[in-house]
Amino acid sequence: MSNSPAGNEPLQQRVLMADVARAYYLESQSKVQIADRFGLSRFHIARLLDNALASGIVTIQVHDPRTPAAPREQQLARLLGVQTVRIVGEEDTPQLHVERVGGAVLNQLAEDIRPGMTVGLSWSRTLDRAAHLLAALPSCTVVQLTGAFETTGGGTFRRLLAQLDRRSGITTYPLYAPLVVDRIETAQDLRRQPVVADALARADSLDIAVVSIGAWRAKESAVWEKASPAMRTACEAAGAVAEFSGLFIGKTGEAVSTPLDGRVIGVSLQQLQTARQVIGFATGVDRADAVRAAASSTIFSSLVMDVDLANALMETSQP
Repeated sequence: MSNSPAGNEPLQQRVLMADVARAYYLESQSKVQIADRFGLSRFHIARLLDNALASGIVTIQVHDPRTPAAPREQQLARLLGVQTVRIVGEEDTPQLHVERVGGAVLNQLAEDIRPGMTVGLSWSRTLDRAAHLLAALPSCTVVQLTGAFETTGGGTFRRLLAQLDRRSGITTYPLYAPLVVDRIETAQDLRRQPVVADALARADSLDIAVVSIGAWRAKESAVWEKASPAMRTACEAAGAVAEFSGLFIGKTGEAVSTPLDGRVIGVSLQQLQTARQVIGFATGVDRADAVRAAASSTIFSSLVMDVDLANALMETSQP
């Protein structure tokens, strides 16, 4: 059995391991059934399942009700003023690192969701990378909270919505629009389109929202990448520190009005404020100020982050 990291496996082999693991762990198919389905021997299927566990493609968590959250996570949650914090350890490669954080976010979603809920998912590179890790969900409504930002090799997030839509009892509302447009008039026209208007209206009744927290700086915000240099400077001058779903927050958690107002296609601040639960996530020390500002907004109930970001927040958030 190979113990090499998943990143060292050929992509085709990793995809096969993920498909076999999904059939075994999530669809409850027997190894014999999976062998017949994939045209492989039962022993080959067993080896693929072992390798999926060893390489990290499959992770198993036991949530013992007698075991509280780690003291460090509890302390950071108190410092930031949120209900819960999850800290994710390091991985061998940046891609696996992002996947693991995304997997932790999707795990929390799977734990918290209940039948009949309305769940909002914002586009992010992290969820894009971790989409294949999403576990089975109960019957629910899934709403895309922001337009898409196309990236090379991306698109998994859109396929995720299509996969969810095919699952029994799950209804999805994709947002067929870009994340940012050049003119306010264009954004207004897009919002008037029935399919876009319907998706955005569904965000009025969110039970759970899952939102990526970005910093208003280069390489830390998808919206930053779509803005002109003059626009970036203007938003910074307005006091923008954090950006999530195209919404801007200042250093102490206050909403910030910027020249980009009206040009982002996505959920409103009021819609997030009325959601029952908002799960925010971020990675990297460069987002420490942004996460602290986002937490101060009181919108977020839970935060998921990597250990580097957690360390930076602990060092700078001590009372």
